[in-house]
Amino acid sequence: MDSAIKISVCVEEGKSVLKDSFYNMPYKIVPYGSQRENQHLELIIMSSSPGIMDEDHLKIDIEVGDEAELHLYSQSYNKLHPMKTGATQHTDVKVGKDAFFQYIPYPITPFKDSIFHTVNQVHLEKGASLLWGDIICAGRVSREEIFQFEKLHSTTKIFREGKIVYVDNQVLKPKEQPIDKMLFHEGYTHQGTLVFASDLAAEFKKELDEIFRGEYEDITFGFTMCADQMVLVRALGNNGDLLYNFLKTVASMCTDFMEHKKPVAELT
Repeated sequence: MDSAIKISVCVEEGKSVLKDSFYNMPYKIVPYGSQRENQHLELIIMSSSPGIMDEDHLKIDIEVGDEAELHLYSQSYNKLHPMKTGATQHTDVKVGKDAFFQYIPYPITPFKDSIFHTVNQVHLEKGASLLWGDIICAGRVSREEIFQFEKLHSTTKIFREGKIVYVDNQVLKPKEQPIDKMLFHEGYTHQGTLVFASDLAAEFKKELDEIFRGEYEDITFGFTMCADQMVLVRALGNNGDLLYNFLKTVASMCTDFMEHKKPVAELT
């Protein structure tokens, strides 16, 4: 099945609002949270399908206008069912000047014999900020389907004012790679990634240096400046919900930090 999702957000009367949207089966875009209480817009992608099937192809286009703020959520774990040919997802995001976009979906869970390729391209204009996350599971761990998927290929590219600044290209093929060994998942079953791009990223990194001095229970993680004004957080664990909550906690720290610094930025 070929599916598409299109979202366009702009600012009206000081608030971020949905300018335009399009979606077809099995997906739907629904408002999330309280628009009256927030200046930003919150939307959730919902699906009536039990997951992604063989030969499914999803195209997502998101445009966040200048100074607009969009927090996008997913409904549940993204389940990849057994496949013979494979499925794809292509996401294109444009974040305008001084705009903000946050998307940390629930984990991807590849079933046995699944084949999936996801391509993400994010274009940031001057002053734009981004929180982008993803979590990859080993499979249906409770059914002992650990690393029994065929192939999972994830490519993420981030551009700043037309110049590419970040590329993450992961190809996981458990039948050919020592995926549970060093330099891969190192005995863990789940991997999480969070990218924070902002003019305040380097300053926020200093805060993380102070906050994360010790170990986090049940999670191994690290963080670094992966590009100019861009922080990358990687985490390994054995529970999807635990990693999801960890990334959401770090993301909340990012947004709180940005909100705290906003008056200073406006004065300067």
